Amino acid sequence: MTLDEQLVRYAKDLARIYTARERTESAWGETLIALLERRIPLLKGHHRRVAFWSQHLNQALGTPLPPKTLVQAALLHDVGLLALPDAIVQDWAEAVSEKRLPNPYTRERFVAHAKIGGEVLSRLPGFEEAADWIRHHHDAWSRGYAESGLHGEAIPLGARILAVAEVFDYFTHLQKRLSLPAARERLQSLAAKRLDPQLVQAFLELPLEALLENFRWVQAHEGLDY
Repeated sequence: MTLDEQLVRYAKDLARIYTARERTESAWGETLIALLERRIPLLKGHHRRVAFWSQHLNQALGTPLPPKTLVQAALLHDVGLLALPDAIVQDWAEAVSEKRLPNPYTRERFVAHAKIGGEVLSRLPGFEEAADWIRHHHDAWSRGYAESGLHGEAIPLGARILAVAEVFDYFTHLQKRLSLPAARERLQSLAAKRLDPQLVQAFLELPLEALLENFRWVQAHEGLDY
């Protein structure tokens, strides 16, 4: 076997290894999402929608973050919920379903899932950056939660993007089920409070109506709920 033939063979072997790793990461990621949605049916489709909006916001900013890493973080941002007590999860889900705020105790315990998820995923090779974004995606722009103390631009950009995408999905799907105009107003009201004001502005400049219709069409043709 010539040197060129050996190099080609090595390249093909590496490609097969990389493809197998990609498939494995995707498979266990989808498994975790399935477990989350089975435990909390209210979250069905939530993680795919957050990934969708995060991708488009990242693109609107000039793609400062690696798309693959951002999608990983978006899809797995709630993985820490699997470690929370049933009572906390149930109380939170009931509050969301009834379109009311959870009580302060439930809220405090619930947001801990961000830290838990970040810590778990940080132990996986290649997930360190996504894990950091997940850890801080509930930190508020104007003030940090006691666990992290981060606020403003100290919050990683990936976490700030996830926050905007997730809050928008709460308004349009999970809790409020607001119309797009109403959701725009609510999102704007959180700028410089819960959310990064520049990211909110960039998000609101997206063609949200057209993007949402496109997302629904794709999901319907894939046989998935949105």
